[in-house]
Amino acid sequence: MRVSLFQMLTRNWPIKGAALFLALMLYVAVQLQQPVSASFDVTLNVQLPRGRALVQKLPKVYAQISGKGTQILKLRSLSGDITRRVPDTLTASTYLIHIDPTEVELALPKGADVRVMEVRPSEITLALDSTAWKNVKIVSLVTVTPDSGQFLHGGLLMTPTMARLVGSEKALDAIDSVTTLPTEITSVSGEFSRSVPIDTTPLGIVRIVPKQVTVSGTMGVIAERSFAGLTVESGAGPITGYIVTPPRVSVSVRGPEERVQNLARDSLRVVAQITGPAGGVARIRVIAPRGVTAKAIPDSVTLRRRATPPPPPARRG
Repeated sequence: MRVSLFQMLTRNWPIKGAALFLALMLYVAVQLQQPVSASFDVTLNVQLPRGRALVQKLPKVYAQISGKGTQILKLRSLSGDITRRVPDTLTASTYLIHIDPTEVELALPKGADVRVMEVRPSEITLALDSTAWKNVKIVSLVTVTPDSGQFLHGGLLMTPTMARLVGSEKALDAIDSVTTLPTEITSVSGEFSRSVPIDTTPLGIVRIVPKQVTVSGTMGVIAERSFAGLTVESGAGPITGYIVTPPRVSVSVRGPEERVQNLARDSLRVVAQITGPAGGVARIRVIAPRGVTAKAIPDSVTLRRRATPPPPPARRG
C-alpha cells in the first residue's frame, strides 16, 4: 500500500513539530553564544559658553560594540550620554573634541559583558560663532571692619587684579572694569584670606574669568602709651618772651603696637599754637610719627608775656 508524501510528513506531526522547535531553539542558543558585533548610536551633548552657538550641526556618532549575542540583545541601546563642555575662555571659532571608546563603555549598563571596539567619528571639530576678548581691571568693593583694639595693617590685598572678558566686540567696548560684590569682612584677627565673587550681573552674556578673587590682609593690635613731662615749644624751638603755664604736659599716644612700643620721647613734639603777640590761651598740637595719633593733657596752655626790664639809667659825663 503506497503512502503519500503528505501522509508521511503529517504522520506523528506533534512529535516532529516539537523536535523541529527544539532543534531551532538549540541552534539559536548556540548562535547567541558566538561573538558578534553591532553598531549603536551615541548621544553627544555639547555644553557651550553662554552667548555662543554652533554654526554647524553635530554629526551622528556611532559605537561599534562586540560581545556575545545574548549580551548584545540585552543591551538593545546605550544608556547615558557623552558630555563635552567648551571652556568659557575660548575665543577661537573652532574647538576639537575627542571621544575615547572607554568613555562609551562607562555609559553602558552596569554588568554589560561587551566591549566597545571603535567610535566613529572619534574626533569632531565644533564650529562656533566668532567672538573677542579683552582684559579689564577688577575694582574691590571689600571693606574690613576691625574689632575693638585692632586695625588693618598694610591695607587689603586682592589677587588677581585683572579679569578676562569674552564676548562680542560691541559688548566688550562698553565695559572698562568690573567690581567685586560689596562685601564686609568682620571678626578676623592675625592673617586672613577670603574668596569674594565678582559681580557678573552687569555683564549680560559676556563671560568672565576668573569669577572670584582672593582678598587677604593682616590685622594688627592697637596699643596705647603715655609720656609725661614733655616740654611745650613753639615749633621752631623753645618759647621765648612768654611764660608758659604749664611748661610741660603729658602726651597719650595710640597706634600700631610695634610703632607705639618703639616710640621715644624725642619722637614727639608738643607745639603751642601762638596766634598773637599778646599771649593768652594757646592750643597744643602734638606732632607724632606717621600712623600714630597723639593727644596732649592738658590740650592748651596759658601764655603771658615776660616783663620788659627798664633800660639802664643814662650816664652823665
